[in-house]
Amino acid sequence: MNNKLNKNLLEFLDRAKISSKNIYALRNDASKRIYYRGLNQNNHFLLMDSSLEKNSLKSFINVSKWLRVKGYTAPKIYYKNLSKGYCILEDFGDTKFSNAKTKNIKEKYELTINLLVSLSKLKPPSYLNNYSKNIFMKELNLFINWHLFYNKDKSKLALLSWKNIWDSLFQKVNNYKNKSIVLRDFHIDNLFWLNKEENIKKVGLIDFQDALIGHPCYDLVSLLQDVRSNISNKEQLSLYNDYVSISNVDKKLFEEAYFIFGTQRLIKIIGIFYRLKYLYRKNNYMKFIPRTWKLLKNNLNFPPLKELSSWFDNYVFK
Repeated sequence: MNNKLNKNLLEFLDRAKISSKNIYALRNDASKRIYYRGLNQNNHFLLMDSSLEKNSLKSFINVSKWLRVKGYTAPKIYYKNLSKGYCILEDFGDTKFSNAKTKNIKEKYELTINLLVSLSKLKPPSYLNNYSKNIFMKELNLFINWHLFYNKDKSKLALLSWKNIWDSLFQKVNNYKNKSIVLRDFHIDNLFWLNKEENIKKVGLIDFQDALIGHPCYDLVSLLQDVRSNISNKEQLSLYNDYVSISNVDKKLFEEAYFIFGTQRLIKIIGIFYRLKYLYRKNNYMKFIPRTWKLLKNNLNFPPLKELSSWFDNYVFK
C-alpha cells in the first residue's frame, strides 16, 4: 500500500508511529476527502486525508469532541495534523444503517429518534454558524445552476418568482426560538449501530463537519426523507409522530418547518447529484434521483407549499 500513499501521508503515519503496511483505500464519497482503513496492534482505525478540505477537518474534530462530551458516540481522534489536513480516528466498522437487514431496522430508527430529541434540548456550541438565509438560498441554487438551467438560458421571471417564494418560506421557519445543533448529513450511510454501547450511544455518528445552528426538524427530515432508504410513507409518519410525541413542540409550526426544510433539502440534493455527475464524473449518485423526485413531489402536496408546487408545474413539470 506504500506506493499509493503520498509522501506527506507517509510522514504523518511515521510521526503517529503507525505502520503503512496494512492500510487500504476506501471507496470515495461525495466529498474531496479520501479515507483509508488500517490496522495497528489489533486496533482498527481510519486515516482521513482532508488536505483539500482543511477547514472541514477542524470543524469535524471540534464537533466530535462536543458530541462525545455530551454523551453521544462520535469517533475518537487518535492523532491529527490540522495544518496538513490529516487525521487518524476511530473506525466504527461496517455496521452502517444502510448495511442493516430491513427486519432489524425499526429499533435502530426508534433509538435514533430519541437521540435527535435529546440533541434538540441541548444548547448548541457557540462556535457554530447559524443556518442563515444565505446558506439556505445558496443550497437551493444548486438545483437552478446544475439541473434546471444547466447549459441553458435562465428565465428571469422564473428566478424572481423562485426567490420570492423561498424568501417567504425561509421567513416562516427562521423565527423558531429553540434552535439546536443541526448535524446536516444525517442519513443511513452516516449512522452506525454499535452493539457494545448502551441506549443512544449505540448510534455512532459521523460526517458532521458541516454542522450549523438551526431548526431541529432538519436532521429529523434528513433521516425520514432519506433518498438512500426506502422508508414507506406509513413508517415515516409513525417515526415522525414518535418524535413529536416526546418533544415539547408546537405541532402545527413544527410540521410546517419539517416540510419546508425537507423540500429545500431534496431540491438541494438534486442539484448536488447533478453537479457530481457533470463536474466530477461521479454518476453513481444518479441512482437516487428517482426516489428524490418521488419524495419531493409528495412534499409539494403539503398545502403551505402550494405556491412552490405551482412554480414546479410551470417551470419543471411542464
